[in-house]
Amino acid sequence: MFFQMLTLLNRWRSQPGGPSNASAFIRVLESPKSSVSDKVLVLKAFNDWDVLVNTWFEVADALPAVEKLLDVTAFPEQSSAALLVSKVYFCLEQYERALEFALRGDFNVVPAPRVGLGNDAEYVNKIIETAIDTYKIMSQQGIAAPQQLRELVDKIVARNLDNREIWYVISLGFETTNLPMIEKAISAMPAELNVKNQTTLVETLNRVVNGAFDRSFRFKVINTVIKTYLKCPSPDMSKICECYVLTDNAESAADTITDLISRNLSTRSYQIAFDLYETASQGFLDRVLRRFEQQEQPADAKSMEKVHSILKGHETVKAYLDFYVRHNHTDSVLMEEIKENIRTASAHNALLISNGLMQYGTTCDDFLRNNLSWVSKATNWNKFNAVASLGLIHHGQEASAMKVLDPYLPKESVEGFGFKEGGAMLAYGLIHAKHGDATAMSTLAQWLKTAENEPVRHGACLGFGIAGLGSSSVSGYEKIREVLQRDEAVSGESAGIAMGLIMAGNLNQEVFNELKQYTVDTQHDKTQRGIRTGLACASFGLQGDAEPYITEAIGAKSNPMLRSTGICMLSMAYAGTGSPDVVRRLLEKVATDPNLDVKRYATIGIGFVLSKDPNTCLSYVSMLTEHFNGHVRYGAAMALGIACAGTGNMEAIGLVEPMISDKEGFVRKGALLSLSLIMCQQTDYTCPKVNGFRKQLLKKIGEKNEDSLVKFGAIIAQGLLDIGGQNAAVSMHNSDGQPDMGSMVGMMCFLHGWFWHSMHFFIALAAKPSCLVMVNENLKIPVLDYVCHANSQKFAYPPRAESKKDKDIKKVETVVLSITGKKNALKKAAAAEEKKRREAAAAAALHAAAQSSSSASGGAAAGAAGEDEKMEVDQQGKPKKEKAPEKDTKPIHRLCNPARVIPAQRNLITISDLRSYSPMKPLYKGGIIVSDRVDKDREEKLVSEVVAQVSLPASSSNAELKPPQPFEINLTDY
Repeated sequence: MFFQMLTLLNRWRSQPGGPSNASAFIRVLESPKSSVSDKVLVLKAFNDWDVLVNTWFEVADALPAVEKLLDVTAFPEQSSAALLVSKVYFCLEQYERALEFALRGDFNVVPAPRVGLGNDAEYVNKIIETAIDTYKIMSQQGIAAPQQLRELVDKIVARNLDNREIWYVISLGFETTNLPMIEKAISAMPAELNVKNQTTLVETLNRVVNGAFDRSFRFKVINTVIKTYLKCPSPDMSKICECYVLTDNAESAADTITDLISRNLSTRSYQIAFDLYETASQGFLDRVLRRFEQQEQPADAKSMEKVHSILKGHETVKAYLDFYVRHNHTDSVLMEEIKENIRTASAHNALLISNGLMQYGTTCDDFLRNNLSWVSKATNWNKFNAVASLGLIHHGQEASAMKVLDPYLPKESVEGFGFKEGGAMLAYGLIHAKHGDATAMSTLAQWLKTAENEPVRHGACLGFGIAGLGSSSVSGYEKIREVLQRDEAVSGESAGIAMGLIMAGNLNQEVFNELKQYTVDTQHDKTQRGIRTGLACASFGLQGDAEPYITEAIGAKSNPMLRSTGICMLSMAYAGTGSPDVVRRLLEKVATDPNLDVKRYATIGIGFVLSKDPNTCLSYVSMLTEHFNGHVRYGAAMALGIACAGTGNMEAIGLVEPMISDKEGFVRKGALLSLSLIMCQQTDYTCPKVNGFRKQLLKKIGEKNEDSLVKFGAIIAQGLLDIGGQNAAVSMHNSDGQPDMGSMVGMMCFLHGWFWHSMHFFIALAAKPSCLVMVNENLKIPVLDYVCHANSQKFAYPPRAESKKDKDIKKVETVVLSITGKKNALKKAAAAEEKKRREAAAAAALHAAAQSSSSASGGAAAGAAGEDEKMEVDQQGKPKKEKAPEKDTKPIHRLCNPARVIPAQRNLITISDLRSYSPMKPLYKGGIIVSDRVDKDREEKLVSEVVAQVSLPASSSNAELKPPQPFEINLTDY
């Protein structure tokens, strides 16, 4: 029977036109009387694509019979039966069922060679595609994949590794968060890595650094990749150190810098040190410096000394201070115009804060000096903010901080209630923001210890927190905790914030339990709000590590303060990750939680989480801008401001702009702040609405019937637009595209300004200088030109405001007396008669010239007549028209080092002379870039340093009067 069935099958398959009408063989599969051997032969025949292509629709009717064979344990060819069922389901385009039976059969991931009509490759590729998609979905949902599916995926991975398709396997590992798969792909690389392997490793690092992955998974992948990447012939050490910052591996970062110096690559080590100072926390930098102390002193001690200076922040602070002072473009006329429109204490306070933001880092306090009598009107907390604003103005001027603030610091006893002294302590902290060295921290600790008044303790706490941002100092945390335990409302609020600032990015169970319990126990809502902001700052960047604390806080159903605290912690823990799951959780709270603070912070949290992806943020928040709840609308405006800061995004502006006319005053304020963040450093070329918005701000400030809250927001918005002398912009990420701790923490504290005006100063932490500073191997600024491949007006400063005096001159009309009017009328009549006489004479002259054929004299006469007609007489009260400045139409322009280069401009910048310097990183990164001299024989010129002038205020008791100039008196003159 066996040979008889085999003969029939061969004859059927070889008939002209191919096999058809398979009903006889299908009956063999269906009949229980058919032998097992016959069924096996028929199954194998149908598994051949040459047969199945013409007969699959007939076999489909017999699928139940074939599937029954799979249940018979004694049947010898179950894999063939399963494979046939899988192929038929493939032909029926039921791919999930096809995969199900392929897993039960002997599925081969390598397709059979094509023969005749059949094409096994289409079937194999579709099954692989379905298997991979199923594996991804199950991995993302946290469902364990079946053993058979895992084995199939392993076969697919092995096939790709045999074909050297390493990036495909790594990508699959990322999509399924499968660390062993990534490790297997990297270990499959050859011992001698080529350029393609190095590119693959760099792409892997970029993917894991920029992707929305769990923190622990990210750390493990980075550590795995770097071990192999270091074996490359020319690894990017800057990229490696960026990864060390993400994994908090300070010791390896220190070893990398030491190794570069030992290999005479000092300039590269300087660049890494600058990048570390920009991106790492104070605690990380302290561990790097301690690691240097444990190592043997390198041969090049001078280079190591420069690295120490960079990591301590001295070189960065000096370079940025020079840039801010050199390029200061603050509009003093605008400030005076705002001052003239101020009538309330809140607006007075807002202008002092706004002036500090506008002059951030410029050391220019002319507005305060020129308006001492106006500034002296500040009382109580306004006085506190007036003095604190000096900290923004003189930010970075650490050497002369005590000299600047000496008139306001406490002497033997505190004057009044201590508002002035408290403001001075906050100012001292702002000068040392994110850069609190041992001297500054000990000074602030001493003031904190000896403070007797609540405003003084308030200022000392905030100053201590902002100077020690991210230091994770246990001793500093304990000093602030003593203030919290005094159970005072105002100082308790600042202590809660300061504790979070010090522990930023380093929240642990002990800190959380302590602050949570204090939130429950205290009766002061101000203290509760301060702890909320503090815990949010401490949760920055922790992602999944913060989940236990977040779940506990959000789960407090009877305590809305704890729920809002949990929402703030959730936003900061996942800030910049773009996690859709976190966004879903925030939206759920917006919809279901009855507390207004929870709704507002949940909406704002979307902006934090999606700060790296403005377009996605727009799609989520667009509907919330028209929400019936004012707090949600305010949150939507601020979320768009955070996510689209400095982009000039027209879609975001279109959503926020109508909210300027909202019925709620606080929503109008939020809209103004949001638009100022979005339009910062924009021009008419990049954002056509920016000039109209500037005029609208002035109109809001000057309107008598406008809400004082809106006026306050408009004045602060003006400060944000021109922050840093129009040379800085608020940005949530650093030059590497990673969420920046200072920016995120500063923005969270700025949002606390809803409750306490002094917190608006903290937005300066998010201000990044828009500069490009090239330094040489001696960390000096050389004379150098850049070429910007764009019109100079595209990225120019906004036009200065017109002074009120100039406006008034244009409006003046000369008053004319009646007798003067009569005389003028007579003069006009006489002039008209004289004009007619001259015209008649000119016409007669022309006629005579025509008769004598003297065209030349006729032309001259006509020209003279035309000149007489065009003559203008100056009239009183009508100023002469000034020529409008000619517009620059050149496609390129030059900039001098150090240059103002805004983020949108960076991709258009090149060095004018490529033979002069070789930069250590691309110019589009911006900031401080170390460079090597290419032609060392050429004479190098350095940029002259700008020395910031520091003088004591006129009210200072230490200011000595200058002696008068010598003079002589001659008595005979009298």
